[in-house]
Amino acid sequence: MEKISKTISILIFTILLVIVGAVIWSFFNPYAQVFLLPLGFLSVYYLLLYSFVKLIGAKTSKPWRYLILFMIVVPLLSFAYGYNTFIRFSITILNAFTE
Repeated sequence: MEKISKTISILIFTILLVIVGAVIWSFFNPYAQVFLLPLGFLSVYYLLLYSFVKLIGAKTSKPWRYLILFMIVVPLLSFAYGYNTFIRFSITILNAFTE
């Protein structure tokens, strides 16, 4: 589980760097704020997953490890394949806040 927790912490750090990049980019292009909502969802999800991995501890069976790996990969694939849906949802939320 130590490798999985390191993998999740690297994903969290990478997503937070991309969020900082999107915030800086939003000063030059207001449409960059569209990326903040999906990235925020991903960061919260991976923080919860990281705390879950730390909670179960190091002595877990192989099915638990495969389940955690599945839980790591599925959100990335869903965001990759459902990109337009997430962007439309984010635009709708941003428009609701700005009006």
